[in-house]
Amino acid sequence: MTTINLKGGRELAAFLEAFPARLQKNAIRSALTAAAKPVRDQARLDAPRESGLMAKSIKTGSPRPLDDGTVSIKVRLAGSHSYLGYFFEYGVAPHFIRAGDSGLSSRKLTQKLNREGSEEHAGAMKIGDKFVTGAVLHPGFAPKPFLRPALDLKADDAINAFADRLRSYLKDKTGFTAPARLDEVDE
Repeated sequence: MTTINLKGGRELAAFLEAFPARLQKNAIRSALTAAAKPVRDQARLDAPRESGLMAKSIKTGSPRPLDDGTVSIKVRLAGSHSYLGYFFEYGVAPHFIRAGDSGLSSRKLTQKLNREGSEEHAGAMKIGDKFVTGAVLHPGFAPKPFLRPALDLKADDAINAFADRLRSYLKDKTGFTAPARLDEVDE
């Protein structure tokens, strides 16, 4: 998980202390949600597009308090085709795959092969135009990240969105103006 430290965070915390706890919580939640949007939108643009389902599976989570007193929000993969996103983000090492009954786990398929004594009974797998039986070496593929680069590219926009939303939320709810703009210190 990437953490971004902000300059002006202490002043912001001191300013927020003047308000009721519920207002503080809602202001931070609203600002974090706004901060996640530019990162999520960039990740959707950068996601591999065969059917568009992977881009649709990029979601913004809800802000969550952590044990150390901080609050976090996640841009994550959830839903249809989300599992494929992890393969694209981190790549796939070369590995063996086995043709066979798609409803069986690899352990059950191996048991079936051992019991029946022939790999041909396990069925076939279509690769391109050819049907293949038995074990096949999948060559794997290099990572094509889209989530991490989205954060790298949109970190400044996320910080600005956080500050702008926090400022507007507090102005709307209380009439007070929040301290000067927050700046990124380091990642």
